[in-house]
Amino acid sequence: MPGMSDTATSSARTILTIMAGSLLLLLVLAAAAFWRLDQRVRKAGDEVVAEAQALESLRVVRPSHTASPLPGSLAQTLGPLMPELLALQKAEPPLEEPVNARCREVRDGQRPAQELPEECRVALERGRPLMQRALRASRTTEGGLPEGFHALSDPQHPHQQSGMVAILHVLKLATFEMRFQLESGQADAALEHCLDGLALSRDLGHGTGMLGALFSAAGYTNLFRPCVDALQHASPASQKQATVALRRIREGLSPASSTIRMERVHTRLFSFGRVLGPGQVEALPAGAKALVEQDRSGRMGQDSPLHMSLLMRHAFIELPRLQARIVTLVDLSLAQRVAPFEQLRREAESSWNPLIRDGLSNFHRFGAIVDQQRAQADLLLALALVRTHRAESGTWPTTLPTLYPEREVLLPTALTLQPGEAGTLVLVPEDAYLQQLSAALQPEMTPQALSLLVTP
Repeated sequence: MPGMSDTATSSARTILTIMAGSLLLLLVLAAAAFWRLDQRVRKAGDEVVAEAQALESLRVVRPSHTASPLPGSLAQTLGPLMPELLALQKAEPPLEEPVNARCREVRDGQRPAQELPEECRVALERGRPLMQRALRASRTTEGGLPEGFHALSDPQHPHQQSGMVAILHVLKLATFEMRFQLESGQADAALEHCLDGLALSRDLGHGTGMLGALFSAAGYTNLFRPCVDALQHASPASQKQATVALRRIREGLSPASSTIRMERVHTRLFSFGRVLGPGQVEALPAGAKALVEQDRSGRMGQDSPLHMSLLMRHAFIELPRLQARIVTLVDLSLAQRVAPFEQLRREAESSWNPLIRDGLSNFHRFGAIVDQQRAQADLLLALALVRTHRAESGTWPTTLPTLYPEREVLLPTALTLQPGEAGTLVLVPEDAYLQQLSAALQPEMTPQALSLLVTP
C-alpha cells in the first residue's frame, strides 16, 4: 500500500524533525546557560581579584594602649621573635586532660598558684623571658601581624600553620605568671601583663579571617579572670591608667563585619579558586595566588567531574552573595540579627547545591563568640572605673560611669550595678544572653559567668 507507506514515512520524518529540533533547542539553551554562567563566574572572579588586591594593601589602624608606644608596627616588633615562639610552642609536650584542667583552674583563680602542675610550671620557667618580650611587642604605634598570619597568606607559610597557636601559648604562660605575681603582692605588674596580653590578643583578629578572630577571642577568655583579679588588687594609680588602656584596646578590636569580608575572599580563593581564569590568578597578590594554586593542586581532585565543576561555579557566585548579607548583620545586636540570620540559614539549606547548604553553618556561633569578647572587654573597663571611683571618693558609684565618653565603640555592653553583701558591688550585663553564651561556644572556650563581684 504505497499511500500508507508514504504517510508513515512522512509521520516518522515529522517526529524525527520535532525531536531533532527539540534536542537542538535544548542544546542551544544549555549552551546559553553555560555561557551565561561562565560570564557571571568571570565577573565574580574579577571582583574577588580586586578585593584581594585591596585587602593586601590594607593597613591596620588602631591606637596603642600605652602612653609611650614603641615606634613602627607590630609586625616589625613581633616578626623577629616568631622563630623562637614557634620553637617554644613546638617543644611543648601535649598535656593530659586532668593536668590541663588543673592548669586552667590555677589560671582562673580556682586553685592557688602554688598548686600549678609541674608541667605548666616548667613551661612557664622555660618560656618566661620570651613571653615577656612578646607581650612588650604589643605596645607599637601601628598594628599589623608579621608575614604569614594574614588570611590571604600562603597556606604553607609556617605562621599559617602554627603562628596563632604559638601566640596563644604565650598568653597562657602570661596568665600563670600573673597568678604568681598576684600571690606575691605584685598586682601592678600582673595588670601590666594583662593589658599587654589583651592588646596582643586583640591584634590577632586583624586581617586573619574567622580563624584569627576565634584565636583572638580565645585569648580574651584565657586572660579574663586573671585580669579581673589584677584590676581588683592593683594600686589606684594603676587602676586609673588601666581605664585609658582598656578603652584604647576595645576601640581597636576588629569589627566582625571586617572579619566576614576577609572570609568571603578567603573562601572563594581557597575553596573555589580553580574556577578563576589564568589571567585572574596571575593578577592576585602572591599569598592569595598560593591559596588558589593549592586548591588547583588537588584538594578536591584536579580532574573534577562535570557536576562538581557546575557546583563549584554556582557556589562561587551564590555563596559570597549570602556572605555579603552576613556582613551587614554581624555588627548588629543579637535582637536585630537573630531573625535575619535564621532566614539566611533557611535560604542556604533550601539550595539545591550542597556546597551552599553547608557554607553558612558556623556564622551564628561566630557572632556569639564576638559578643562574648566585647562583653569581657567592657566588664574589665567597668571594673577599673568603679574601682577608681571608690579610691577617689570612698564609695561605690550609684550609676556606672560612661564607658566610652570620647569615641564610640561598636555595641558597648549595657551593664547594671547591684549592691552585694558586705559592702561589695556586682556588675551584671543587662542582656541575659551574655550569661548564656556558654551553650553556644565550643567547650574549650566556655567561660565562667560574666557578672563580676567587686570587692572593697
